[in-house]
Amino acid sequence: MFPTYDADAILKGICDTIRDTDALSSTALEYWFKKLSIILIDEEASFIVFSTDLEMKKKTLFKHYSDNIAEAIEAVLGKPYEFDIVVEEDPNREPLEGEGRVISPVEMAKHLEEDEPEREMTRPGGEKRLSYNSEYTFENFIVGGSNKFAHAASYAVATHPACEYNPLLIYGPSGLGKTHLMYAITNKLLERNPEMNAIYVGGEDFANQLIESIKRQTNYTFREKYRKADILLIDDIQFIAGKEATQEEFFHTFNALYQDKKQIILTSDRPPKEMVTLEERIRTRLEQGLIVDIHLPDYELRLAILKNKAEIMNLTIGDEMLAYIAEKLQSNIRQLEGIIKRISAMHLLEGAAINMDMIRSLVPMFQQETEPVTETAGKIIEAVAKRYRVTPADILGTKRNKNIKDARNISMYVIRQVTGMSLNSIGKMFSRDHSTAHSNITVIEKLVAADPVFASEIEDIRREIKR
Repeated sequence: MFPTYDADAILKGICDTIRDTDALSSTALEYWFKKLSIILIDEEASFIVFSTDLEMKKKTLFKHYSDNIAEAIEAVLGKPYEFDIVVEEDPNREPLEGEGRVISPVEMAKHLEEDEPEREMTRPGGEKRLSYNSEYTFENFIVGGSNKFAHAASYAVATHPACEYNPLLIYGPSGLGKTHLMYAITNKLLERNPEMNAIYVGGEDFANQLIESIKRQTNYTFREKYRKADILLIDDIQFIAGKEATQEEFFHTFNALYQDKKQIILTSDRPPKEMVTLEERIRTRLEQGLIVDIHLPDYELRLAILKNKAEIMNLTIGDEMLAYIAEKLQSNIRQLEGIIKRISAMHLLEGAAINMDMIRSLVPMFQQETEPVTETAGKIIEAVAKRYRVTPADILGTKRNKNIKDARNISMYVIRQVTGMSLNSIGKMFSRDHSTAHSNITVIEKLVAADPVFASEIEDIRREIKR
């Protein structure tokens, strides 16, 4: 048996991990997990025993949430554990109505179904009716130079919905906080009106649901669901581009909600002008609202996020160690959250000291999870060089032949769009200043907007580097 551990901290880590996955609403998490505690951790046997206060809760946890619990345990403790739940009655609790009498299995199933809080966060097909979630608020969103404008715009929408900034489109690479801001807006609005119907869906799920509704001839139900939303949030809207029927349905849903003065919030990995297969009528509607971008977090923001996460998890990590992590992990915020959780697990479970040796051993593990920005930039330069029959050395050099200059400008543009790299960093990579990088990228932006064939070529390059 493991000799020393902080059971409360481990349980908090498990609950936080489940909450982060959005597997169940905050209401359900509060009800079913509130009286849960850890009474045994057998590290040798990889076995944990939880206790709760009601048999009904034990059955529900096993029936509905056993997979979530198992995945969360592995995430926090670093390896799979078997687990059991025992019931330890709370002597001070009020008895349930009818408690003590024998009921049939059918009646018990009905009782559980009626008593379980509605899991508003998830529905078949991917859409979610959002309830308040304290994990995603403006208060716990760390603001820096790369996301300051997006944060300000989101807060404006939260305080004055469906006014000037409708729709709001936030774009940028994955893992930088776009979804956090979507939820933060919704949470702010739900504080004011908890009955508000806020629906969240991924762009791909929206398209798949439409296909299913056409197949089952339930188009009316599909339309009613989305057109009765008070707030509609669609993540990764770029997935509807090129899908004719989906774009048609989205167009009419957008119009219905906009005319009813309902707020529409969208995210994507690029601005509308770069979605070359997105219908013009949809593009113009998106552009009539507010479009904001989020870049890769700079060093100062990464450091602030690390300090905040360490404080939340009650970890004492020296400034030198945090600075080392901030310097090495540059791709996205999820990396930073992940390494802090792993440090916590090693410290709590193994009693490992938090020092530079530990940090140096962990950082490479998280660097492997996402390709370094410079490596991605190198792939982009190679792809552009191959397509335009020049060499990477030509692109990075000083030659000013038209074909080389065009390839250089395209490389800068695609690097900026795919990686979110700052203009200053792009300029340094090409041995130029940030104003030259900005000027060259602007040239390509205008060409993309004016020439669909050229825009399609750029899209081909993006696809090639993602293979």
